Amino acid sequence: MLTMSISTTNSKGFSLKYMSRISFIITVLIFIAIDTTTAQCPKLVWQDEFEKTTLDSTKWSFQIGDGCDINLCGWGNNELQWYQSDNVELSNGILHIIAKKENVRNKLYTSARIRTLGKGDWTYGRFEASIKLPGGKGLWPAFWMLPTDKVYGGWPQSGEIDIVELIGDEPDKVHGTIHFGKPWPNNNSLQKSYHLNNGMFNDQYHTFAVEWEEDEIRWLLDDYVYSTIRPEDLAPNAWPFNQNFHVLLNLAVGGRWPGNPDATITFPQTMEVDYVRVYDGFFPSITGSHQVEKNSKALKYTIHNVPENASFVWTIPDDAKLLEGQGTPQITVKWGETGGDLKVKINDECNTKEITLNVLTVEPVVKKPVTKINSIKNFESPSLQMKHEFSSGNYMDGVKNPAPNDINSSQLSGKYIRNKGSRYDVMVYRISDLNPAEFVEGESIFFIDIYTNAPPGTEILVQLENSTIATGSNYPQGRHSRFQTFTTKQNKWERLELTFQNQPDSSIKSKDVNQFIILFAPNSNSSDIFYFDNFDVYSSKASLNPKK
Repeated sequence: MLTMSISTTNSKGFSLKYMSRISFIITVLIFIAIDTTTAQCPKLVWQDEFEKTTLDSTKWSFQIGDGCDINLCGWGNNELQWYQSDNVELSNGILHIIAKKENVRNKLYTSARIRTLGKGDWTYGRFEASIKLPGGKGLWPAFWMLPTDKVYGGWPQSGEIDIVELIGDEPDKVHGTIHFGKPWPNNNSLQKSYHLNNGMFNDQYHTFAVEWEEDEIRWLLDDYVYSTIRPEDLAPNAWPFNQNFHVLLNLAVGGRWPGNPDATITFPQTMEVDYVRVYDGFFPSITGSHQVEKNSKALKYTIHNVPENASFVWTIPDDAKLLEGQGTPQITVKWGETGGDLKVKINDECNTKEITLNVLTVEPVVKKPVTKINSIKNFESPSLQMKHEFSSGNYMDGVKNPAPNDINSSQLSGKYIRNKGSRYDVMVYRISDLNPAEFVEGESIFFIDIYTNAPPGTEILVQLENSTIATGSNYPQGRHSRFQTFTTKQNKWERLELTFQNQPDSSIKSKDVNQFIILFAPNSNSSDIFYFDNFDVYSSKASLNPKK
């Protein structure tokens, strides 16, 4: 059952409140009465279709100026525009936010920024808009959300949800982001991006949405889920997304992120919005890869947020093969040489809906052959490049191999009993003579032997850090890079490759990395036992380069 708190005002001036705690008893009774086969249909609780000739003042307010009146000159990003109401126009059911090159109040450009603060404030729901996003150097259109009451403090402590942003010189790419953590400059953010397979975002309207519930936020483009963030992804920072937020629309010009306009762009430029809608529930959406290797093996596509009695009709391109799942919410597809549109028509008790996902086929990635060149940690040789310094669990050096096999026939291995009282239990090593850039660029690869009683699918995470900056409470500061693998066996040795995941703190140089962190089953409270051995480096090069 979705929890919402919605404050708005109707055209007659009546105050409306939708709150989950208005009638807890009714909520519980409804929840009991509804089983998994009869999901509640989402209700439209707020909308603006922009059918008037002027902006609806009962739903929106203008923000005017350059931010200096709220001690945020340049809106915190050295932007070049002066926001004013004259740059909003409505016609034919479309909201136009127009950026112009004109001098106003010592600014070189004008544009507009509107928000629903105090007129539409929500906790949880689906927030969507149909938008044609302009492209061009120096443009920064955005559809986003800020906290209404700043329950946890000023920005970004109370959070920010960016439903969609586009940087103008990348007109085929959009971003979904959250901001959180400590006050600037120690603020944090998480972001994922989506590239169109063909065309630009100013070619046509697209539906951008977030589905926001208590412990999860999902980003969708035309009902394709391309990003999901949960509280554990913010750890050790708090999850501030449990309070009222309001919606903003704006078109910024210039600044640190998009850069300033140049001779390649002409003005005026327009962000076109067909509608903005807020629902108290979620609609069917699809997950699966939208870019696949040619002649790929079986790949799954799944429809979410539908009742069990829904029907599904899938259509795939001629060069693809539907291996299984027709008539169900999940199919398995083998792609050929060419991609195309994968479509599914969904009928359920709420509506009839068709989702289209364009899939691009690309040439398979050919991995360079690699050769073992170094062992940075094993237990039958003296400590090599890794020196153990600290563990929050129980670490034992050089114990008897629990079950030698053809993967690991060594007599000795390391043993680690995870501390169930620590969600992010860590093993800390000092590391020397390692060039992390080799691993980020894919020229070198970490491998490790693992034997564990943890269930298959257990995550193992390695972080390369600078010990003078990284602390247990300031993630991502000091974290140069992260590498990830998952177990596939239980109580049996296996050889696992650690793949590069991301670079949380790009300011840390390779030469500054001196600390190696291993996290077994991060974000859990397990007390599983992990035997490990033969932490080796494989490379496509003859030898590792010195640190850069």
